[in-house]
Amino acid sequence: MDLEVRHLRVLLAVADEGSITRAAAALGLSQPSLTAQVRRIERAVGEPVFVRGHTGVQTTQFGRGLLSRARAVLREMDHLLVNSLPAARRELAIGDAGLLLAAVVPRLERDLAAAGSGLTVRVHIDPAAAALVAMLRSGRLDAAIISDVVGFELPKTAAVHRVTVVPVEPVFIALAAHHRLAAHPTVDLTDLADEAWIVNPYDNPGWMASVRAACAHRGYQPRIAYESSHMAGARAFVATGTCVAIADPLSVEDLGVVFRPLAGDPIRGRIDLAWVDQCPVPADLLRRVVAEEYRALAERNTGYRRWWAEHGQVFV
Repeated sequence: MDLEVRHLRVLLAVADEGSITRAAAALGLSQPSLTAQVRRIERAVGEPVFVRGHTGVQTTQFGRGLLSRARAVLREMDHLLVNSLPAARRELAIGDAGLLLAAVVPRLERDLAAAGSGLTVRVHIDPAAAALVAMLRSGRLDAAIISDVVGFELPKTAAVHRVTVVPVEPVFIALAAHHRLAAHPTVDLTDLADEAWIVNPYDNPGWMASVRAACAHRGYQPRIAYESSHMAGARAFVATGTCVAIADPLSVEDLGVVFRPLAGDPIRGRIDLAWVDQCPVPADLLRRVVAEEYRALAERNTGYRRWWAEHGQVFV
C-alpha cells in the first residue's frame, strides 16, 4: 500500500490526540475502523509507528521521524492548494467565541483587498471555545479568536497553534439598569450571593467553573435559575431584574441592561489567536489586526475604558 495524504492525516491525528479513541472521534470514525487503518499503514511502512498502552499511544522513534516528514509534506501541499485555488473560491475561514470578530473581519477584508490577495473571509461564531478548536482541527476553520478562562484553560493540542493577544480580560456582570447595584462603579461578587443567574449551557464550561470557584471562595454557590443560548433572550431576562449574568467587557449597554466590572477581577479571561498550518493568512498579520482592533474597541467602550486605561495590555 502506497502512503497517501489521507493516511498521513490519520497518523497525525492519532499522534496529536495520543489516543485511538479520541482520534477516532475527531476523524468521525469508529475505534475499530481507525485501529485497522493504523495497522494497515504500519504494515505498509514496515515499522511500528505507535506503541500502545493502557493510557493511550506513544510515537516510536521511527514514527517521530515519519510524522515530522509528514507534517512538512502536508504543510507544503496545503500551501500549494491554497495558492492554486481560483480567486473566487479562495477564502479565510475564521471563528470567534465573542464580540471581537465584528471589528476584526472588516479590517481584515480591507487589508486583504489592498494586498490583492483575492481572499474572501468566512465567519463562524460559537460561544464554546472548545467547538472552535475542534473546527480548527477538522479543517473547517483556518483561524479563530479564542476566549479562554484563566485557571481553567482549554487543553493544548499539537495540531493548533496558539498565541496570546490579550493576557488578562476582566469579566463584567450584567445587571438590570434599575438593579440596586447598577449605580456602583464596580460590583463585589459577595453582594450577588442572593441573586439568580442566567447562563449559556453551550458556553465554555470554564466560565461557570471559574464563577463557582470564585463564589465558593466567598462562602456561597451561585443559584443557576435560567439557561439561554440566545444572547438577546438572556439580556431580556437580565433587564427584568430577575437575574444577573457574566458578560464580555466589550458588550455595549442597551435595552435596560448595564455592565459593571467585578471588584478585584476574581474571574478573568484571556484572548488567544489560534490557527492551523493551512491558514492562508500569515499569523503575524492576524495577530496584529486582532490586537489593534481589540485595543480600539476597549478604548471606545465607555463601560470598559476606565478598567482598560488602568490595567489593559495587548501583545502585538
